[in-house]
Amino acid sequence: MAANTDDIRASVSKDIAALQQEVSRLQKMISAQGAEAYYEVRGRAGKAYDEALPRAKNAVAQIRAEGVAAADAAREHPTATTTALVLAGAIGFLAGYLLSGSPQPQPRHWWR
Repeated sequence: MAANTDDIRASVSKDIAALQQEVSRLQKMISAQGAEAYYEVRGRAGKAYDEALPRAKNAVAQIRAEGVAAADAAREHPTATTTALVLAGAIGFLAGYLLSGSPQPQPRHWWR
């Protein structure tokens, strides 16, 4: 009976060692695939950045140019600029006044 138990233990030990080797092999495969995926994603991100950079620089330049043009127009026509700002303020004030006059719903208390 002792020989049979020793045989079972030896068999189980061999199975455990084989499973440990298989797990080690799978970990190495996953690690290699993870590194490959990392470098692939890193390359794609670099390409996307390189493609987006000129567009972003162009957009910033256009925004600056529009800002300068708006500032120049405001300097050249101060009366029109003042009128437009006063009109926008008056419309905002009127909208706020009209909205504040609308009836507010009665608050509902938790005990009701």
